[in-house]
Amino acid sequence: MSRSARLRRQLTDVEHRSLELPRSYREQLAELIGRECDNVAQSPDPSQYGMQTEDGVTTSGLDVGFDRARSDNVQVRMRGLALWIALVYHETHGAHSTESEELHRQVLRIMRELKVFSSRLETGGNEA
Repeated sequence: MSRSARLRRQLTDVEHRSLELPRSYREQLAELIGRECDNVAQSPDPSQYGMQTEDGVTTSGLDVGFDRARSDNVQVRMRGLALWIALVYHETHGAHSTESEELHRQVLRIMRELKVFSSRLETGGNEA
């Protein structure tokens, strides 16, 4: 399965899990996404942001985020959703392939629905 196909499949699950959260959690999620976007942008190597190595096995930040996004614990789920959304936002931003551009538009739509940009502006944070 190609990377973009895998990300599209994961996006469906991420969107569902993001938008099913109660309103108060969605506001917290929007703030977490904004912070993660800032962290990814400031990372020396954004492609390695969120990577974990355990027992000699390295897991990408996207996989870590997606695994956490599927957690039953709401705090773990929100952190995973924020990490996954921020990494895909960064990876697809400025991409020139049609598939990446479509993924970016879909991630932006989720961010708009969660009001990531407005919550960042209200709190004085950097725009995602």
